[in-house]
Amino acid sequence: MTIEHWFEFGGILAAILAGGLISGYKVAKVRGMKLLEKRKKEEFPSSFYWSTHTHIHESLTELRVNTDCARAQVVQFHNGGYFLDGISMKKMSLTHESLAPGVSSEMGIKKDLLLSMCIDGLNLLMINEPKLHITDSLEDSWCKQFLENSNVIAFSFLPLKKYGQAIGYVMVQWCSWRHTDDVDEIDASEHIEHAKNLIEVQLDILKKNKNGKK
Repeated sequence: MTIEHWFEFGGILAAILAGGLISGYKVAKVRGMKLLEKRKKEEFPSSFYWSTHTHIHESLTELRVNTDCARAQVVQFHNGGYFLDGISMKKMSLTHESLAPGVSSEMGIKKDLLLSMCIDGLNLLMINEPKLHITDSLEDSWCKQFLENSNVIAFSFLPLKKYGQAIGYVMVQWCSWRHTDDVDEIDASEHIEHAKNLIEVQLDILKKNKNGKK
């Protein structure tokens, strides 16, 4: 093979390698763009996510106004690690809240609470009736103290359910005797039931749409 042939062969080889590098670069760029897009979706939920949670908050605000309460909340149950014996920790956290003017939020304190600390309150919840409960009438417990620390005079709640199992609850709290004395229990019960049904639908939509990400 002459020198000219070697140069010609080298040129062809260089062109092939360059083409391969360009092709590989394009593939890597496309993959990189897809990965970036995926990360953006994970870090910045879609408008669907925001709108669904907005509907939940609107339902709570409507509930709070209609019952003239201080706080209207959604609390959800979840797993939070394991005990040393391998048993899963069952916890609950406040995920949505609507507040009357001047009322402090419980968002910073009602999170990752062990269900085992609130058995007396959960027993009332499982009755599945939106009755008016007076905090002072409860037996002394951690749950009662927690309510008193948040200035809760009276409360009412209903479990949120999916496939017949409780996944959390909707709760309303009154923080003054003036508002508590004015509560119409039948009217309040209807509003709590209505809000619970609306919020169950929104939570179910979130679950079915991969936590609201599309």
